[in-house]
Amino acid sequence: MPAITIRGQMGSGATDIGRQVARLIQGDYVDRQVIAEVADLLKRPEAQIEAKEQIPPQLLQRIVEPLRKALARSGSIDSAYLRTWAGTFG
Repeated sequence: MPAITIRGQMGSGATDIGRQVARLIQGDYVDRQVIAEVADLLKRPEAQIEAKEQIPPQLLQRIVEPLRKALARSGSIDSAYLRTWAGTFG
């Protein structure tokens, strides 16, 4: 059975588009029922399943987040990297 994934903000028409595409490809349209069924199967809250389904952060976010944490811990981004470099070139 063919399946598609479609995501859109509320009011974007994604639900209607998903239904139309499912009809055109002679597939089933499934929505939040999949999340509910997976949550039930895994005995987890739906919010936890939804969190795993979210789009992963962009590359820049994945780079900036550790730097932000290092700054919060030490007061300096440099300290997070100088320890590594000091032993290499020292």
